[in-house]
Amino acid sequence: MKKLITLFISAILCMSILPAQVIDGNYELDSLVVRYVTVVRDVDQPGNDGNTYTTTYDDSAATYAIRVGWPDTDTSLFDYELPYFDVGDTIGVLDVPLGSAAALAAFGLGLNTDFTAGSYTINAGSVYPTTNTQDCVTEQVFLPIQDQGTWTDGGYDPSVVGNSVKYGWGIITSNVFASFGAPDMVNNVYGTDYGLMTDGTETAMPNWGYIQINFTDDTYTTPDGLNIGWEAHDGPDANIGIVSTGDPYFVQAEADLGLLNGMVGRAGIPADSVTIGAVAQLAASAGITINLPTDNPPYMLGGEGITHPTTGEEGYGAFTSEWGYIFDPTGDLLGGGDGVAFSGDEALQFTGYYATWNVLKTLFAISEGATAAVLGGALANPAAPNIPMLADSLIDYTMYYWDVHDNVQAALNDGLDAAVQAELTTWLTAGLGLVDIGNLFLGYVLGALTQYEAQLVNSTGGAITVDDSDHDLSLDDFDDYSYYYYDEVWFPNGGRLYVQSFANCFPAKWSQYVNSHWTYMGALSTVDDGILVKNFELKGNYPNPFNPTTKIRFTNDRSSNVKVTVYSLKGEKVATIMNKQINAGTYDVSWNGMNTSGKLVPTGMYLYDVESDGRRLQGKMLFLK
Repeated sequence: MKKLITLFISAILCMSILPAQVIDGNYELDSLVVRYVTVVRDVDQPGNDGNTYTTTYDDSAATYAIRVGWPDTDTSLFDYELPYFDVGDTIGVLDVPLGSAAALAAFGLGLNTDFTAGSYTINAGSVYPTTNTQDCVTEQVFLPIQDQGTWTDGGYDPSVVGNSVKYGWGIITSNVFASFGAPDMVNNVYGTDYGLMTDGTETAMPNWGYIQINFTDDTYTTPDGLNIGWEAHDGPDANIGIVSTGDPYFVQAEADLGLLNGMVGRAGIPADSVTIGAVAQLAASAGITINLPTDNPPYMLGGEGITHPTTGEEGYGAFTSEWGYIFDPTGDLLGGGDGVAFSGDEALQFTGYYATWNVLKTLFAISEGATAAVLGGALANPAAPNIPMLADSLIDYTMYYWDVHDNVQAALNDGLDAAVQAELTTWLTAGLGLVDIGNLFLGYVLGALTQYEAQLVNSTGGAITVDDSDHDLSLDDFDDYSYYYYDEVWFPNGGRLYVQSFANCFPAKWSQYVNSHWTYMGALSTVDDGILVKNFELKGNYPNPFNPTTKIRFTNDRSSNVKVTVYSLKGEKVATIMNKQINAGTYDVSWNGMNTSGKLVPTGMYLYDVESDGRRLQGKMLFLK
């Protein structure tokens, strides 16, 4: 998969309808505003043959859950997957407002491009940021880039406003960039005929671009700069975010099918430092006690922050963390609650709204009890499931994991068995699967154990306490047996789980919305192939003094990368007007007195350097306003 190369891409197309001599020139990127949107995609996806597939990459690495470990991910004694994303959920929206040349430089971004009619060249020295996902961690990287490609305006007439001419723009060929369409900017409607609709549905041309040429006056002869933008979405049409060589688990057959395999990898996940405390205050007003952590910071995994009570700031306290508590006062994460805090259906209400050791061992019990019942044939006939077998298995494993004394089990089992069978009958009649039933059963079990807590003792005669949320689970309670047994005998004190998130790979579809501005740096360099060149030599610039443009002439005696840079007399770089591989010949490079920010430089003397294979020549020129 091309690693989201289109995030800062070929905004370097010109218009075949306008005369080439009007468009031709060298342009420097001076501002860039980007919005990246990632949504969760389905790992079961249609191929171009109409059948449904799951890629090897997705099958091996993709998850919709957050996998966490205790006491940490390196020495995890047990792991758990916390339900997190559903297909279609937004993973993230990132705005990158690099509105000046200084901001671009601060991020290490710079693109210098030669435009000609129907083609473009990104010159040496250009750098742009993109992302790379490796080992389920997505990071921003800065890559040097050079490219040559072709483009089209689709043959449509432009939209003309004042001194600006705006065309649709589409890439035809490129070594690295996405494919785009060129819409009719005059007759088509953005969001209806092209672009992504506000409800997420795609139009006939969801991947599209535009270029607007800004001229110095209404004669449309001298460019001042460009506005360029595009919209691109992962898929075969854009040729990004799909299986391709170099991917983890690359399979050629999957590439031939045009399957998506974009990922967002995260170790740190959204969290906040204020929700637990804020919810505890709210709970206290309702007579509910929530214990605040003291052993570790009160970080809530999945927290979105709160509205600041004084400033009104949204998302106050939110940040990204690998560490935190699983805290669920609404039942959104575990137990199938209605999403309303303290409404009474939250599974974790019985453990202080925290995921604790008692919650974890109950989940183990439910999972193994359901597995044993299924293997025993409880669901062999889905139309007539063996509910008594399923109920007995769930109860037996729960009693085992909670280490309930045999005598107490005998006293409780009859009543529990009938109640559990009634609940299972209701859930199965409603058409719920085992995963949903297990989710609901968590709250039921914890509630039942809390109801009978006064009668509960463990196998050694000790009291059993369901709510273990007044302290953190401690390694001091673990011994060598902890690697083999997960029951109350070995971990009598329980406690809240302060966990670390593993690096998780979320299957993602990326969209990019980009607007950029480019400064016209001068005419393209010209070469006289009729002169035999034997030396690397500077011929000076003409005119000198100059206003508004001068041409720097030099000869180059070999094929090499040549860089022409303008400096102030103080040695400060003003502009790079050439940086590319050229053949032997005589060259004229134009400069229009603009700096890299697109501003006209002050009147004065300037230096220019011409570099080739470690050799340097320098001249002086005078700019007069």
